[in-house]
Amino acid sequence: YQRRVRAGGIERTLEKLKRNVQNGNYYEAFQMYNSIYHRLIGERKLGDSLRLLVSGTLLFLAHGQEDNGTELSVLLGDHLLNHHTSPSGNLNDKLIEIIKKFDKNSDGRQRFIPKVFKWSKMYTEHGDPRIHKACAEMYLLETDYATCCTHCQYLDLDGVEFYSQTLIEVSRYRALKSELGLIITWAVLQFLTMKRTEHARRVFKLYTSTHPLLTTPFPYQEPLLNFIHFFISAIDKQSPQLVKMLREKYKKSLDRDPSFSESIDKILWVYFKERESAGPAMGGLGGLMQSLFGPSTSEMETSETLRTVSENNDLD
Repeated sequence: YQRRVRAGGIERTLEKLKRNVQNGNYYEAFQMYNSIYHRLIGERKLGDSLRLLVSGTLLFLAHGQEDNGTELSVLLGDHLLNHHTSPSGNLNDKLIEIIKKFDKNSDGRQRFIPKVFKWSKMYTEHGDPRIHKACAEMYLLETDYATCCTHCQYLDLDGVEFYSQTLIEVSRYRALKSELGLIITWAVLQFLTMKRTEHARRVFKLYTSTHPLLTTPFPYQEPLLNFIHFFISAIDKQSPQLVKMLREKYKKSLDRDPSFSESIDKILWVYFKERESAGPAMGGLGGLMQSLFGPSTSEMETSETLRTVSENNDLD
């Protein structure tokens, strides 16, 4: 195989490996993928080695060989990180394709996604928004709202409409009418902890203007909706005093979930460098919010992905 890789290039090698997999010679094919990959790395043929891993991972997963696909995907994730592979539209499309081919709750998905975002975060602050969008859509189809919304926090502005529709779906099928304000309050505060003011403004506007159960304009019947309306205005006015006043005025409503207070602490810090308590907001779902969004069906992936893409948002 060494002579073939050198003389015929990677194409002939990929075809040979593909036939082995198609013929059911999975163990032999996996050993060949592994051996040829390390040989190519030794020759510093990084482009060929990347193509080998992408092709092999997709091929094994397409043939239901989750274990072999997982091992190659982990190797692929390490390759991206260790060799500082530059992102591209085509590469990101392939990574999305791999993510979607894993079985729900599979070990491979939970190991691969955090590596992808750790690599992607080397080039974009929170990881590529298109990959986040693909993950969010995938988890929405699985009705894993908690993990879906984790990824929605890192969408670009164009993706906020999808996020607002997701929040509306959660509120209609998981929440009481009295809880409609809780869901959008959590989403807006999470955006603001990351200093994504326009994202917060847009998701609030879309949620309140398109939700079928919110039929009256501002001022709203739900206190938390009025709180968010005024809170965004306070951020626009760069007024920490107004933020604190609103926090006190709407304390009873905000106390319905302890994560709200933690988020406001962090918002005061990221916008105004004012500390209200010792601990940073963790960005997760509070107890009441967790009951609305439901348990994550991929908690390891959710926790690791959130930690990976958020680690530069700590208060310190």
